Amino acid sequence: MKKLLINAALLVLLAGSFSSCKKKIDEDYQNPELTTSGNIGKLFAGMFFNKRIHPSYWDYYTILQSYSGAFSGIVPAVQSSTMYVTTSSYTDGKWTDFYNGSTGTDYNYNGPGILNNYREMQSTYNALSATDQAAQDIYMNLAKVIVADQAAQMVDMWGDIPFSKANSLNTSTRAIEYAAYDDAAALYDTLINNLDQVNTFLTTASVVATESGNLKLYDRIYSGDLTLWRRYANSLRLRLLMRISNVSEAKAQAAVTTMLNNPSTYPLITTNDQDALLWESPTNLVSDLLSAFSSFPYAPQYLLEDVLVANNDPRTKVMFDPDSTNGYKGFPYNGTSNDFSNGGYASYDSATFFYNYNLPGVLFTAAEASFLQAEAYERWGLGTAATAYTEGLDLSVEYFYMLNKKVSDRSTQYKWAIQVVNTDTVALWKAASAVAYSGTTTEKLEKIYTQKWVNFFIMQANQAWAEYRRTGYPAIQLPVSNGIQANPPVRFLYPSNESLYNTANYSAVQSKDTRNTKIFWDVN
Repeated sequence: MKKLLINAALLVLLAGSFSSCKKKIDEDYQNPELTTSGNIGKLFAGMFFNKRIHPSYWDYYTILQSYSGAFSGIVPAVQSSTMYVTTSSYTDGKWTDFYNGSTGTDYNYNGPGILNNYREMQSTYNALSATDQAAQDIYMNLAKVIVADQAAQMVDMWGDIPFSKANSLNTSTRAIEYAAYDDAAALYDTLINNLDQVNTFLTTASVVATESGNLKLYDRIYSGDLTLWRRYANSLRLRLLMRISNVSEAKAQAAVTTMLNNPSTYPLITTNDQDALLWESPTNLVSDLLSAFSSFPYAPQYLLEDVLVANNDPRTKVMFDPDSTNGYKGFPYNGTSNDFSNGGYASYDSATFFYNYNLPGVLFTAAEASFLQAEAYERWGLGTAATAYTEGLDLSVEYFYMLNKKVSDRSTQYKWAIQVVNTDTVALWKAASAVAYSGTTTEKLEKIYTQKWVNFFIMQANQAWAEYRRTGYPAIQLPVSNGIQANPPVRFLYPSNESLYNTANYSAVQSKDTRNTKIFWDVN
């Protein structure tokens, strides 16, 4: 398997800088596996160093590109007899990182677990006095948002998962308890309710003076801005409600109607300045993804040629570099390994992706919030869908150009001119028949789903895969394998350790542990 390639000169430079970075990281957060007494703020900060939130080579290579991206058409799949056979070490790694994480000095491969940090926060919090608990409430509520985001992704990939009783060693009893699996639909309801409670808390919350400086340090997304956290929590809640809307429409419609009719009570992310992004530079972590992008370099034909180029999409030039001979030619959906080796296809944009040390971890964007509103408006007549959809288009263009503008070159070898949005090009693109908000309800929804899929791109390939399964859009073609698994799975299989060590609880969900068992919201 391809490893990160760093030239000798750069390695010498990084060796000195990483020792100071490692010291800084250790000061900024605590890994519950390495401490006997937790600091709630530092444990909260540690969540951002999880390699499924911090952009890491390992997450991109093993999940975002190999599976989520390939199964949703964001990344081209190369035909082979094993193309849809998932590698257990890859999917098991995603599972482990949510629960326990892993220790080590290379944060492309290691980082604390989400749930064990949260359980340690709960244990530490429960041991405090009421006065001290009040001072730490802010961390507990913000952590709930991160947990909800990551736990929902786990459900989207596996269905039922251990949650309410999981990570018992990080609870106050420190006792080993084999965790039962929470029902996926019920867990989604819990996460949705928790996010509502966080919004209510943050409406009147304030940060005590003793924690004000700490929160700005520990909060790697919003530097302690509670208003922005409200927007993230509500936008995430809107995502989860729309995710279940095809199977629990009445429940979702009622909650979404309340949210969208009361924007002051339920503020959403509305501008890219409010996006939930984990920017890397000039912090002590960098997004060294060159090797990951080099392993899966090509643009898929449908995304590039049919969606972007065919409609003169202004995002094209900051998403992909044209091939020197063939221009904006994408890798065909049924391309072979020989086609892949021969090349001649457009690839990721050099500045935005290949050499960008500052590509952020993307949790939520304003464009997604707009597209979610557009869907709700179109389906349930709650507002003007065309306005929300058009706002989503504009925000997505701005977002991708922002990523390009904030490039932090991984070396001094290359320099790129800053790309500027051409307003005339944007206007022509939005007027194109395949983009403009016109047609039947089905056609309009297809446009919403397709543009949301483009906006997710590789950074949020997990969301692209989930929405593709939920909606059936965009209308991509995926190759049929001539191997034992002809088509992509609709979920991952549970790790083998679950059947070996959590035997009794696993047996209760064993019948669901097939690659073709749909997640509860997948009724498409």
